[in-house]
Amino acid sequence: MYAALQEFGAPLEGLRPEDFAERGKFFRMGRAPLAVDILPQIDGIDFEEAWANRFEAVIDPASGMRTFFISSDDLIRNKLASGRPQDLADVAALRQAIKDHP
Repeated sequence: MYAALQEFGAPLEGLRPEDFAERGKFFRMGRAPLAVDILPQIDGIDFEEAWANRFEAVIDPASGMRTFFISSDDLIRNKLASGRPQDLADVAALRQAIKDHP
């Protein structure tokens, strides 16, 4: 697993569990269009709410590997709370995608 994360571009060198608790810090791995951002905290929603509303999905059918994702409602709340122009554009796109694919 470690080698696969390194190959994907995960910033593993010197990484400690407590690094994930630092507000404002985030981790990016991969390269567009296959990139993942890990954010320890986000605006507009706390962990307990996000965890209660999460959904689980298979990300690798061959191995059955599953992971959790933030709900679309919570993601929209976060992006609205952030208020940056790109986040507001993302909200419009998310709402349209939800409307088009209920």
